[in-house]
Amino acid sequence: MSRRPVLVPGLLLGVLALGACSSEPATVTLGGTAAAAESAETVERPWGTVKVFPEMEKAEEPGVDDVVFARDMVMHHEQAIELGTNLLGHDALDERVAATARFIVADQQNEIGVMNSWLDAWEASAQEHDDHGTEPMPGMLPQDRVDAIASLPSAASQVAFLVAMIEHHQGAITMSQDYLPVQANSFTRSSAQHIITEQLTEIQYMENVIDDLCAGGGPATCPTGAPGS
Repeated sequence: MSRRPVLVPGLLLGVLALGACSSEPATVTLGGTAAAAESAETVERPWGTVKVFPEMEKAEEPGVDDVVFARDMVMHHEQAIELGTNLLGHDALDERVAATARFIVADQQNEIGVMNSWLDAWEASAQEHDDHGTEPMPGMLPQDRVDAIASLPSAASQVAFLVAMIEHHQGAITMSQDYLPVQANSFTRSSAQHIITEQLTEIQYMENVIDDLCAGGGPATCPTGAPGS
């Protein structure tokens, strides 16, 4: 597996947040203690404590790049959900891999709901940009590769899932980095920064799990260069 470095913008915005660990958004309200606010704006993941997906208080007028970014990221997330769902159809999975897939499915479903809500709020602007062509998205995988996650044996499937999800995340990071220089809307800007930060952390976690699963030999889906491969 090729693990190319990904550049990270240094600036993260402070934002209102919503709970990303379930399909039902949990809106954060202002007020209360600092400890309560901090607890509401973070959530535990298999890889540690992270900030949750942003939700802004007001609908700012979007530019074409904001609308396209949100629309494309919804489509990108849908494939990640399909990858995770295909893996979770298997039995006898390593719990770290199963937990990762469960989180990705729930988290990205939630993010899709938030982004679609903003696209609905931007309906007039979105309609103005309906003729904007969709470019090929980085990290989007061929459908046969997505389908293979469901049909491979469990041990091979979980490694294939991790390898595919790393590639998929790298694509989402690239999309977000490409968008930031042209952004105009604070919600989509915060969303892109969140995606970069969280998915880099997820990639590192998944690479460590691959190294562990492939140490001393492993399924044929282990990437070249993994321990024991």
